[in-house]
Amino acid sequence: MLGYGFSESWVVTKKIMNETSPASSGKLAEIFAKMNMGELPAMSHNVQELISLTHSSQSSGYELSKVILKDYSLTNKVLQVVNSAYYSLGRPVNSISKAVTIIGFDAVRDLATGIALFEDFVKNGVEKEGISKLLTRSFLSALQARDLAVEKNLNIVPEEAFICALLHNLGKIIVCLYMPEISREIEENVAGGMSEDAATRQILDGLTFDQIGVEVATFWNLSDKICASMDPDPPYPQNTYDTLGYLKNVANFSNKLIEYVCDEKEISGLVSRYGDMLSVNTEEAVERVNKTVDASEDISDSIRYGLSKLKMRSRLRGLDEAMKEPAKAARKKKEKSEKVEAGVESVRGEGPVLEGTGIQDLDELPTSPDKSINDFIHDITETLMGPFNLNDFYINLLEGLYRGIGFDRVLLAVISVQPTRRVLVGRFGLGDIDPAGIARFEHDLAPSDYIIPKSLKACKDMAIPPNTPDAFPESLKFFVKDRTVYLFPICLDDKPIGLIYLDRKKGRPKLDSNRVKATRLFRDFAVMAIRKLRSRKQ
Repeated sequence: MLGYGFSESWVVTKKIMNETSPASSGKLAEIFAKMNMGELPAMSHNVQELISLTHSSQSSGYELSKVILKDYSLTNKVLQVVNSAYYSLGRPVNSISKAVTIIGFDAVRDLATGIALFEDFVKNGVEKEGISKLLTRSFLSALQARDLAVEKNLNIVPEEAFICALLHNLGKIIVCLYMPEISREIEENVAGGMSEDAATRQILDGLTFDQIGVEVATFWNLSDKICASMDPDPPYPQNTYDTLGYLKNVANFSNKLIEYVCDEKEISGLVSRYGDMLSVNTEEAVERVNKTVDASEDISDSIRYGLSKLKMRSRLRGLDEAMKEPAKAARKKKEKSEKVEAGVESVRGEGPVLEGTGIQDLDELPTSPDKSINDFIHDITETLMGPFNLNDFYINLLEGLYRGIGFDRVLLAVISVQPTRRVLVGRFGLGDIDPAGIARFEHDLAPSDYIIPKSLKACKDMAIPPNTPDAFPESLKFFVKDRTVYLFPICLDDKPIGLIYLDRKKGRPKLDSNRVKATRLFRDFAVMAIRKLRSRKQ
């Protein structure tokens, strides 16, 4: 044991392991062996009882009161929260049973679960600041998720939204708790420019935080919904009745929102992805974070300590101030757009304009001297030199286009040959685009009057000015509205097999000659990857 506080519970832990499925305990043991840990985490009995009440349809206020009253400290902390300014009850509440009656079974159980779990973690951790900050983020996220479920009338149970968001980052918490040195190493790599997923895989021998979280949750016998809600990139719900789909997205959005605020990231892209699904705009999102900070300040010393270390108030003030200057932002945007060539005028030197349209073929241009683009090119070239997964390669390619060259949206679509038609369908995308938008990107290739079939048929790169009449079918007009669109077909032996679609919002500068050339190089990488995999199969 590495001395992180769970040695007394190891006998109980091994007994529980013997009672769980061999596959689950075996996988968890394998993960923790890779993490060089001698023991597995054990959840305290008190927390287990509280979480079990989440899944029991027969739970009563009496049973909840019994569980809370077993722990004197937990009892006092729950009553402290219930009597806080957040609830504004106007009269003192001196018993757990009365608290259940006044604010409800679910609210009391959620509060007790969060407080008990976090106190367990803080007590057993050696990095008080790090674990307190992580747990505070999780609790803020849980409050967000519960409120969203209620106020947006989503087809999910609010208490499930709370517990799923609370434990969404369980794997990250476990690593921070048990292996603070490794946690710090991951953070340093992220600060140096690596993605968290890549840094975690590199340091933990291919493991990710969500994989660790799922295995620990399975070992603790938590619900399948909690495990599923640890998905770091959940797909768009299939419909309004897709309960699990909404649960996963609410848990992810709530945690991402708090993460973005704490790390001072721009939240507009996040809200753009989830806004339609959850009926949330940027102003409301910031207001919700303010509300949850207010709600959590009186919950426990650990949460209050975490809030102070996260500097939530100052970060929120900065966001509020930025949002109070829309007029200034609008003026800057207008000034910027006035400097950009307007209308359907083409990028100079990019070749002939298709008669009467303003749409241009993109001719060969000089190579790009841009260093950041060259970094991406170097990475992709190295990938092509060894074994690779084509889907993973596509994602890396799109990231190079999105971050290296600078587009608002990048999307890779492939031609699907169906019994009665040929259709171009979206497969992968990055930027200001959600999974549903990728899935809705579909173009029947039979009508040849539209620009995409023309580009594919001629294997010709093209640039389409914003809102060009009759360039796209009605089904895609929502997608291309107010965008400068760039089409780069993927062709093998002069036969199209797919398309790289890219766009920039109207008013943003058009691609200069260097970036057009670099974009074409990225497209050529896609062709090279397909050829390489095909030659291996042969």
